[in-house]
Amino acid sequence: MKHLETLLNSLIDQKQVQNIAIMVGRHNEILYQTFKGENSINENTLFDMASVSKILCTTTLSLIALDKGLIKLDDTVDKFFACPKDKQHLTIFNLLTHTIGIGHRSLNVAGNTYENIAEYILKIPCDIPVGSNVLYSCPGFILLGKILEKVFGKKLDVLFKEYVCDPLNMNSTSYLPRFTENSVNSNLQTDKKCVVNDYNCDFLGGVAGNAGVFSNLSDLTKFAQFLLSKGAPLISQNTFDMAIKNHTPDMNESRGLGFVYVDERYAQTGDLFSIGSFGHCGHTGQSLFVDLKSRLYVIVLSDATITGIKFNGKENYDAVMDMRQKIHNAILSDIG
Repeated sequence: MKHLETLLNSLIDQKQVQNIAIMVGRHNEILYQTFKGENSINENTLFDMASVSKILCTTTLSLIALDKGLIKLDDTVDKFFACPKDKQHLTIFNLLTHTIGIGHRSLNVAGNTYENIAEYILKIPCDIPVGSNVLYSCPGFILLGKILEKVFGKKLDVLFKEYVCDPLNMNSTSYLPRFTENSVNSNLQTDKKCVVNDYNCDFLGGVAGNAGVFSNLSDLTKFAQFLLSKGAPLISQNTFDMAIKNHTPDMNESRGLGFVYVDERYAQTGDLFSIGSFGHCGHTGQSLFVDLKSRLYVIVLSDATITGIKFNGKENYDAVMDMRQKIHNAILSDIG
């Protein structure tokens, strides 16, 4: 992977990233994997997955719940929590497709707790009408996580272990990981290694539907194989096929049920992935994408966001998104 190696060395030399691990696979074959960093990172090194947690946990559990008949896409949220008038028609479908109408918010408000956060989110005034457009919503996925807890009757981290990690043998993946030196810190504070970077999730105790999962290259490769198998053994193929369709074709972004849907407008996968590929990114510098047509998958784990803050004094997430695009295009140059 000449082009990829050259790019990664350049990113490290320019202080755009300090630790990065990449896996490129096709079907059951590992085409390439590489580890670069100031520490001795490997396939077992834990990374803060940030919003990749959305597909690892909340999306997958939602699809399992759909299969079990515990929820339906057209269930209104007032079936689970009392809703104000502007959210009377808010559905599970809206939560999964980021069409809830509420964008970025800090939930770090006095009086908010893990137990009452759903009620607080539902009282937030909508930025745009429910269902009118895609507006990426961490609060929406936190609310979805609370609904899943209601219908399954257990806390989200317990559900994640029982229904996703254990069946897929993702034995190192979890919320609230035990401290380990073999991990990459996504925080400026050295004593916050193995603590989630997302401030809403951290405020809620480290478990939430939007973020909080820690994982490594070894386990994420198993998850990529699960996606390549169209949801087996956890999800029926009919439900999985429905999840990876573009459910917002006439809106500003293309979204599946919980997944980013790659179309001609989506830049971060470069030219490597065909239209209809799917996956997700994480704010700390992570991404996982799968192409069912070519059977290709790419996992990128890094500390790019916090590295930018360390050396530039401020966050530049545009540079992280640009890094992903360059990585995927370098892989395309190498594998053709």
